Formats: sequence, structure tokens, C-alpha cells
Amino acid sequence: MENKPTQRIVEVKNKKVTFGAIFIVVFLSLIFFGAQAFSEATYKYYSVFEVKNTQEIQEKSQIGLKGILVANTYVRSADGLSATFNLKDKDNENNIKVNYSGEIGSVFFNEYSELIMQGYFESKDYFIATNLSVRCPSKYQTEDDYA
Repeated sequence: MENKPTQRIVEVKNKKVTFGAIFIVVFLSLIFFGAQAFSEATYKYYSVFEVKNTQEIQEKSQIGLKGILVANTYVRSADGLSATFNLKDKDNENNIKVNYSGEIGSVFFNEYSELIMQGYFESKDYFIATNLSVRCPSKYQTEDDYA
């Protein structure tokens, strides 16, 4: 009978160690897969100036690009599902030609909205956008900016 209490203590300790090991493995797995998903879902956003003056961007690598529509460069296809246009920064005249295929809203293109997109470069001056959104300038300006 004296063996039973010590045997019971050993069993309880083994169950605690097993439970702790399983918890650690599950916790580390969640951290690993969460970090993988986060790193694949984030893009580094570049301005047109940065794209023109950096060598770190490789063709076909997914990046984010932001800029302003160059006036009179927007051409929409007849089916309305694709468009080409040029993008520039506010402060300089560097241009990048952009091709986008997908749904395009009617209020999308004006020379005052900032365009934010994800995609890849087919060549140094030709960007293929896979996702496109507009940042409304009035939404992010203070009253002093309007004056």
C-alpha cells in the first residue's frame, strides 16, 4: 500500500508535464503560423519617387504603390473592367504606367485623390495592379489644409 501514493504522485506529475508540453507546442505553433500569415499579408508601400530611385524592388515581387493620377492619362477599356493610367507623386514629375484589371468605381479617377494599390512591376516603368483603392483627400485634411 505504500507504493500507491508515490505511484499516484508520479502519474500526476507526468500528466502535468504532458499537458505543459502540449500547451507549449500549440502556443508556439500559433505564434509561428500567425507570424507567417501576417508577413504574407503585409506590403511595403513605395512612392513613385522611391520606385524610380531604388534598386531593391525586383520584377514580379508583390509591393504596394501610392501616388496621384496624372491628368489626362486615364484610359478605360470598352468592357469597363480594366484601365491604364499614369501615376506620379505630388512633388515630382516621375511617372509610372499602371495597368489594372478589375472593378472600377465611377468616382475613382480624379487628379486630387491618392491611389493606393498592390501589385508587381512587369518592368521598371510598368506596374500591374492587382488591388486598387482610393484615399479621399477631403477625409484626411484639416480645416487649415482647405484654406
